[in-house]
Order: sequence, then structure tokens, then C-alpha cells
Amino acid sequence: MERLETSAGWRWLWSGQAWIYLWLPIAVISVLHYTTGATHHWMHDVFRRMYYIPIVLGAFAFGLRGALAASLVASLIYSPHAFTHLWHHDPAHTLEKLLEILLYNVVALITGLLADKQHRTAKRLKDALNEMKEMERQLIRSGRLQALGELTAGLAHEIKNPLASLKGSAEIIADEIPPSSPRRRMVEIHKKELDRLNALLERFLNFARPGTFEASILSLCPLVDKTVALAQAQARQRGITIQWQGAPEDVRLLGDPEKITQVVLNLLLNAIQATPDGKTVSVSCGFETHGKRRLGFVAIRDQGPGVPEELREKIFNPFFSTKESGIGLGLSIASRIVDEHNGFIEVESAEDGGAVFRVLLPANE
Repeated sequence: MERLETSAGWRWLWSGQAWIYLWLPIAVISVLHYTTGATHHWMHDVFRRMYYIPIVLGAFAFGLRGALAASLVASLIYSPHAFTHLWHHDPAHTLEKLLEILLYNVVALITGLLADKQHRTAKRLKDALNEMKEMERQLIRSGRLQALGELTAGLAHEIKNPLASLKGSAEIIADEIPPSSPRRRMVEIHKKELDRLNALLERFLNFARPGTFEASILSLCPLVDKTVALAQAQARQRGITIQWQGAPEDVRLLGDPEKITQVVLNLLLNAIQATPDGKTVSVSCGFETHGKRRLGFVAIRDQGPGVPEELREKIFNPFFSTKESGIGLGLSIASRIVDEHNGFIEVESAEDGGAVFRVLLPANE
């Protein structure tokens, strides 16, 4: 039986599940028990022991408190029938009935404790499995990025050498053409395009080559606060409000502040670009636990169209972009930086629309 979540306090006692697993079975058993004549000894024995059914169900459905609630209610309802002559009297010996009531509560205690232990073990196993799946997904993404990075580096190097020759030739030709000649303008355009291609190749190479990692202990939320300030100007141009909420406690990490700033700024600018004019981008920072790992997180939520589930892994691939003018390296570089910090990036849909990007990094405690 799947464990049911109980709400705060004792309100779960009146839930539909409690009525199905506890109160209705106890009520039915009690009616049958009370209406059975005293001459039917064997039927009283059966009904007396049927109270164990809702007790065990309560243990599996609600844990220790569900089992104890069922045993206490069953004991209270059965006691008048056992020790008074209300309607029909249970003909069993008094000691036997006392022991039965005692056993109701002992069985409830044992089964409840075992059910709670089993529930905690299942939860730990589920958390560990989810963590392993997340690590596997991150390893696959990291391996894919590394392979694509090596391919990109090779192609960029092969293109860069002839590109340098073309630029040198263009400069020589430019020197041979008078500044007043109409052809000089075409040569200048040619040189600018070569410079643009060279800059694009540099971006590819920056993605491919591992950067320097200058680790230090840093406070995440003040760093995010400064990054939000950097993005405020672009947000104000489109009437977008950035709602920033820090953590009450200091979120300390071991990492490179420049690289983490680069990741947060990239995600924040993407969120601003995806959000319609006049809407809101939300940024938060804090701690959360994944399995046994305590992680610091930065969550950035936009109000844009969101990211379809089938694209949530592809958007981290190099050169994949949903923007018409996008190159498709921003999220790839961000993912690579976070991998270098032994963290990961999650993407999910927001409840009221849009997307939520979450950067999770190991806490330094």
C-alpha cells in the first residue's frame, strides 16, 4: 500500500482516506459485534480480531499515528461491549478481553513503528535514485559538451588559419586602393566581415578550451545581488521588473566568483529577453537538500513562453538556439561552468507559465 501524506496537525483524521481505511471498517465491525447474540461465541471471537484490520491499514496508510488512532478508537468502542451488558455482551473471559485490548495497542505500536521505518527507508532510496538519475543526466550532458567542444575546437582551428590569410590579403589590397575609390568601401566591408568571423571563432574556441578556475569561498546571495544590479538597466528599457529575494542565512560556496557571475548574468538576460514587456522576472537564492547533498541554489523565473519538455536537454547543446539571431553557446558555456563547480542546472515549467532555471552548487559548510 502506498503511504498517504498526512497534513499538519490532526486534520488528516477527517480525510476521505481516514474514513476508508479506519473509521468505516471500525464502524462496520462494531455494528456487527454489538448486534451478535451472546450465544454465538465464535462470531464474537472473529469480530474481536477483525479490529486488527483497520489498525494495520492505519499503520501502512498513515504510519504510527494512524495505527495508534485506530487502536485507541477500537479500544474505546469495544470496551462497553466487552465489560457492560449494552445490547449484547461479549461472552469471552474478562482477562481475554483485557489482553485483546492491550494487544490492539501493542500491535498498533509495533506495526506503526515498522511502517514509519519502512517509509523513511523508501524515501531515502527514492532520493538516492533521483540523485543518481540526475548525476547520470549531468554526466551525459557533460560528455556530450566535451565531445562537441573538441569537434568545435578542431573546426575552428582549421578555419582560423585561412581566415587570417584572407584578412592579411584584404589589408594588402586596401593599401593598393585609393581612399577615394568606390572599391575601397567594399574592401572595408570585407575586412569587417572577416573580423566578425574571427570574433565568432574566438567564441567557439572559448567554449571548447577549459578556462582557468580560481576557486575561493564566496557568499552566493551578495554575488547574485550585484548581478541583478547589472541587468536592471536592460530590464528597465522594456518595463520589466526584477523581483529579487535573498536568503536569510549566508549561502557560502567554493567557486570562481567571475564564472558564477557569468552563469547567473547569462540566465538572467535570457529571462529578460523571454519575458514580455511590463512583466516580471523573479530571482531567488538559498539552500536546499538533494539526497545527502546540501546545495546552494539560484532560481530565475521568467514569464515567457516556457521551454517544452522535449527541448530541456537540447537547449544546453552548443549551437542550439530558439532565438532567430542566437548562436547557441550561452547555455552551453553556463552548463560547462556549473559542471566545473560540481553542480548542475535544472529547467522546469513555472506554475503560472514561463520557465524556471535553477543553478545548484555544492555548499561549503
